Amino acid sequence: MSEYEILIQSRRTSYIVEIKRKNEIGRDIIEEVDAKVRCLKTRPNVSVRTALVYDGHLAPIVEADGYFDAIVPISKLLGLEG
Repeated sequence: MSEYEILIQSRRTSYIVEIKRKNEIGRDIIEEVDAKVRCLKTRPNVSVRTALVYDGHLAPIVEADGYFDAIVPISKLLGLEG
């Protein structure tokens, strides 16, 4: 299992990008990232956006929940998917 996170900040938006490599990625990823979002200190006029880049099997509930602003399989990110 591997996981990384990236925080990208601009004047008006903070992007939390979670990178997860795991056989099964379930609903717990939403709770995990949400805890990180709640700990993030931002100015009142800054929006926070979340993204998940993953390698493994993504449980359908993760996408259906609508929590992440973007969900990208690593193969698509690397151009390995048609």
